[in-house]
Amino acid sequence: MAETPGIGGPQPPPAPATKIPPPIEKLPDGRFRMGQILIDTTAKEISVTGRLNQVSVLEFIANTRNGMKAYESAMTLDTDAISFNAALLLIGLDRAHSQAPTQHFDPAQPKGDPVEIWVEVGGPAPKRFRAEQLVYDKVTKEALADGPWVYTGSTFIRNPPAPDRYLAESDGVLIGFVHSPAPIIEHPKGAGIRQYGNVVLNPTLGLVPLMPVTLLIKAIDRAPARQP
Repeated sequence: MAETPGIGGPQPPPAPATKIPPPIEKLPDGRFRMGQILIDTTAKEISVTGRLNQVSVLEFIANTRNGMKAYESAMTLDTDAISFNAALLLIGLDRAHSQAPTQHFDPAQPKGDPVEIWVEVGGPAPKRFRAEQLVYDKVTKEALADGPWVYTGSTFIRNPPAPDRYLAESDGVLIGFVHSPAPIIEHPKGAGIRQYGNVVLNPTLGLVPLMPVTLLIKAIDRAPARQP
């Protein structure tokens, strides 16, 4: 006789938990709050708090809360990937414009809606600088060149009948620069691609582990298409 699940027989595997973003709180002047993310739809920018990580090698700018890649990310942000992505959608970024990397260290440039990323560091001497300044190449002795980052939206892995896997959430990464499929935001030109260990947290910035930070991301206008 066939065993009936739930009546003395083997139990079916539990359904995977679905992460639900925190509720959106409406604020004055076109602003919203989603957990620790402040969203300004008028200025087309978001900000989220976090802390600097203790790292020796960098491949990512930011990881999620409890993200598994904190050991090679500059900072941990107080959010998960699903909430972070939802906030970016609310300021007008569109995954339909994106082309995410298909492999780690992908030589092709990722594409997507452009954004600027800024870092604000607290403490007795607050400072604000572009996120590119965090990325320092030990060989060239230079930081990553200034320029827009792009919204790729990360990558979904489909393997039926298993549920789709959202790489930004499962890998715990939000912003990267080595052309990986997982981050939600990538740097088009990148740094340290196939040169693991050469890129570190910029020692000239005077940053220390656990220092509180605020990350700001602003959507900027796409470059007009070239006329034939």
